[in-house]
Amino acid sequence: MKIRIRISYELIVLLLFWLFATIINFNKAYHIDDTVHLETAQWIIKNPLNPMSGMINWDQNEAPIHNLNQPHLYFYILAIWGIFFGFSEASTHILQSFFTLICIVLVYLITKIIIPNHRILITGLLTLSPAFIVGQNLMVDIPLLSFFLGFYYCLINPQIESEKKRLILAGVIAGFACLIKYSALPLLLVMLLYIILKRRFELIWTFFIPIIILLLWSGFNYFDYGAIHILDRPRRELTISIIFDMSRSWLICLGSIIPYSMVWLINIKKDSKNVNLVFKIFVTLSLIVLVILISGLYFNVINEKIVEKYLKLLFFSNGITISIILLTHFVFESIKILVMKELNHSIILLYLWLISSAAFIIIFSPFLATRHILLVIVPITLILVNCSGINSSLLWKITAISVTTFLALALGISDRIWANYYRENAVLIREQLPKKSTIYFTGHWGWQWYAKKNGMQQLESLNPQIKPGDYLVYPQGIHQQRLDKIPSQYKLKFVREYKNEPSRFTFFKTDTGRFYASSFNKLPWLVNRRSFDSIIVYKVVWQDVQK
Repeated sequence: MKIRIRISYELIVLLLFWLFATIINFNKAYHIDDTVHLETAQWIIKNPLNPMSGMINWDQNEAPIHNLNQPHLYFYILAIWGIFFGFSEASTHILQSFFTLICIVLVYLITKIIIPNHRILITGLLTLSPAFIVGQNLMVDIPLLSFFLGFYYCLINPQIESEKKRLILAGVIAGFACLIKYSALPLLLVMLLYIILKRRFELIWTFFIPIIILLLWSGFNYFDYGAIHILDRPRRELTISIIFDMSRSWLICLGSIIPYSMVWLINIKKDSKNVNLVFKIFVTLSLIVLVILISGLYFNVINEKIVEKYLKLLFFSNGITISIILLTHFVFESIKILVMKELNHSIILLYLWLISSAAFIIIFSPFLATRHILLVIVPITLILVNCSGINSSLLWKITAISVTTFLALALGISDRIWANYYRENAVLIREQLPKKSTIYFTGHWGWQWYAKKNGMQQLESLNPQIKPGDYLVYPQGIHQQRLDKIPSQYKLKFVREYKNEPSRFTFFKTDTGRFYASSFNKLPWLVNRRSFDSIIVYKVVWQDVQK
């Protein structure tokens, strides 16, 4: 009876986690990369055998889809879903919520194997994280995370008794994960190292399962557009300076989305109450100062630059501290392996997951974002709990999960309002301009979807189509096209500005896409009382026309 009650209780809690995540994302306006995913899916419906041969404007002019970074498995799934259920926000977010549910269940199952006593608390901390909640949209990262989790669950699940079956499943999942996003390539290295550590060399052939899947995909690419997509990606120069900059940006992103690190900081040294007391005082004072600064900014008595500098210090310090703790535990685990011959395969796999994924992103990604940290917060949290324990008081546990949930909720609502700003104004601008007028727009992300939906035409910035009498709609705070190629005899005459009114619900900010592309100097989130963006409507006139 007790077991049945516990199972029912845990099932209800997991469903509540899923409901919370789904409600934040459900029917949210399309945002950031959603548009390019939707347009690619729509192209696939009409051209299923040539998915990368279509054209899309995601920078300055129309360019082939194969110029974009992502492979297409998720877009095929989205296309099939769209055929049956359409591409409305509500419909596609139901599809995304399935992946969200899979992630929550797999986090729970993995935690149940490694640290069973804290499975609900840890699942809550991970799946209520801002990176998980805010970054859903129609981005590929939640589906990718579900494949990552499925891969590691296969490798550590004791109920899979056959190593052959385990590795076949892991190989298939790793291969399909790579077709969601190439950031899954480290799974191949992890799989190879697993075979070596387990000394199952007779099963080395299973390592070629994901490679065969990638080869088939590459052959399909060549049939489609005459090149191999994974080898056709833009390459950046790799220097010490770039690695350093990406590393510190990684630390900033890490520190910004793991506020629950306080649970370990206050018990950083199990056998020293004095050291723990110092950290407890430090964490408490840091939180108090943060609350004072944010409150002061909200009531206009503190400058936002001061708050931004403090947040930067807090994020970076948190990221550095977490990394030092992880490195310390890694050294101790290595000593156990080398000296004491103690081999905990589950923990080794967590380290491989963390190190391989983090290194891949830092070395190969063109930028850092919270969604990149999303792929490693599971191993980070599980390693911290396994090595440091979670022996803090109930008050600190409640504080940690409350701060995490509040931050996810505040950023989730704010990001939702920001996305909706473009959906609403695309309709409003079209209604308020002359019905028979030709309207061009610049800017990408979710705005691109809604501008097109409301009859606006996308500007080709390298050879602008506009002529006198046309209108040009220009959002200022999103990824933009250049306007310097507009003929010099034309002038853009200001017509109207559409500006959102800030509110208490938009005080926490993800504006300018900072949550989706961050750096050391562009924090993943901020607090301020400014507007998200301003959309300016111009009329194209001859240069010599007077106002």
